[in-house]
Parts: sequence; structure tokens; C-alpha cells
Amino acid sequence: MQLTRRVKWGGCAFLAMLITTFSCGAWAQQPPKQPPVKVYRLYDNFDQKLIDPAKWSSQYQCDPGSLECVREIVDGHLHLRVRGYGATDTNVGRQFGVSELFLNAGLGASDIVTEVFIRGTSAQGCTTNAGEGAHGQALLFGAFFNGGGGTPADDVQAYLQLDRYSSDVPGVVLVGGFWSYQGQFFGNVQLGEINVGERAMIELAWDRPNHRFIVRLMRPTINNAITEQFMPYAVPDGLPAAAPFKALSARAFSPNCAGTRTFADMDILFDNVTVAQ
Repeated sequence: MQLTRRVKWGGCAFLAMLITTFSCGAWAQQPPKQPPVKVYRLYDNFDQKLIDPAKWSSQYQCDPGSLECVREIVDGHLHLRVRGYGATDTNVGRQFGVSELFLNAGLGASDIVTEVFIRGTSAQGCTTNAGEGAHGQALLFGAFFNGGGGTPADDVQAYLQLDRYSSDVPGVVLVGGFWSYQGQFFGNVQLGEINVGERAMIELAWDRPNHRFIVRLMRPTINNAITEQFMPYAVPDGLPAAAPFKALSARAFSPNCAGTRTFADMDILFDNVTVAQ
């Protein structure tokens, strides 16, 4: 399914559904401690022609192996795409490409929600490379607090990912989450699958009173089904992040493969990015 004309997905109705469904419904599932009431605000619905520099920023991206790398507003949605290729002279390592945006005014957000629509994702792996494999990935992620060391390496980051490997079923993307600290990764929870061409909502939240992150997936076209998972942590969370950020990303991981050209591609639309402190 392709979006060929500007069709907004939610607008005010989206925000109202978010407040009632995510604030009241999901939070009310008897957590160990009652989180404070959150006030959500629409951060960007991408109604303007160009990406707003007051709201978003970027860094150097798109390595030399990424021949397609897109970051633009199209039909009222944020469009991120990257397609990368592996080297053909070795079976060791991989190539990496990324197209992403950072929230300038959302560094203090503890909760981020956005609508997503994967236009396409594909990958070609390498049987002679024992690495992680070829995959296209999209992320909603950020650094939320510092674990006590005071350096950016001690910041605790949390991720909601949409991922498809070359070995996965075509047209289906796995949704899950994890968190990281000092170069190690933890959590690794799964929310299920969505289809390429399916409109969905994703949420990444820091539940500080209960010392955990929460990832949620809502599928409006599948009876508004909501799936959530908790990612607890035991790291001290009393310090702010040394290098705080929140971001949306499209990534491509392409293994090097002697004599074979591998690739990975992620093509995704974001809309109605909503935040809460």
C-alpha cells in the first residue's frame, strides 16, 4: 500500500485517543506504583512544507555505502529512508547507514508517541558472514537519565525498534524494545508484528517511579489492539542524562560479503509526534 496523496492520520482525534487510551487505559493496569498524571502535547504533525529547524536537528549521516538516504516531509508526514550496500571484498564486518532526526525541544520528554507507516523494507544477507545479518530497522529512542558516572557513556538509553531481517517473512516487521547502559544491552522484549503498509502507533515511556521503561504498540486497523511490555532496570536514576536526546531513525545494516552484493533498506513515514514530561 502506498500513500499517493496527503492524508493525515489523526490530528486532534489522534491526540484525544492518545490521552484516553494510553493515559487512562494502559496506565490503569495496576502498576506497582501509580505514575503521575501525564500531560501530552503534539510536538509536530509535519503540516509544513519543510522540516522545522526549531524542532528538529540532524548529525552527519549516510555512510558511503548508502546510495539512497532521504529525510524530508512528504504528503504531510516525515519521510525517512536509507538503503545501504555491503562491501564485496571481505566476509568480515558490515556497512551501516542511517537517516534520523533529533528532537530539539523534547530533551526532557519522558514519554514519546508517534504514528508510523512502513512503506517498504528489504534485505539480502550473506551466508559466509557470521555477523548479525542484513536488516532494515526503524527506531524511536533516546537517553533518559545517567546511571551515576556522569559521562555520556553512563547515560541509560531506551529503544523501541521496528526490525526486519533478510531471513524474516516478507512484508512483516517485528516490533520490540530494549535498553542500554555502558555499552551493554538489556530488556529485549517483543510486542509482535506489523505489516508493511499498516498504520500503527508506537510509544516509548520512562516510568521512573517503578524504575522501568515501557514500550507499547497500538494497531488501529486491528481492532485498536494494544500490546505493551515492561523493561525494568536496577541502575540508579537520580541524575539527568549527560548527553540527553530523543530521536526518530531509519537504519540499514548490510553485511560485507566476498563476491556478493548485499543490501538493506528501511523506508518509513512518521506522523503526529506527541510528547509528555
